[in-house]
Amino acid sequence: MKLTYEDKVRIYGLRKQGISFKRLSDKYGINLSNLKYLIRLIDRYGIESVKKEINHYYSPELKQEIINKASIEGRS
Repeated sequence: MKLTYEDKVRIYGLRKQGISFKRLSDKYGINLSNLKYLIRLIDRYGIESVKKEINHYYSPELKQEIINKASIEGRS
């Protein structure tokens, strides 16, 4: 199951209230080690660090064109 930003905020809040990792893992269907990583990440960098940003997709053709321009033509 993919967690939403709201799920992550809720999980973090519940963990800070003392809910065990095991219980949160079972409730949200997330691997225990991934859950611990999520909590450490938020502790260190803040809740905004887990907010989903827009991902850009670049086609394989475009990637190859960029590589060719950089390596063959010497462009940056």
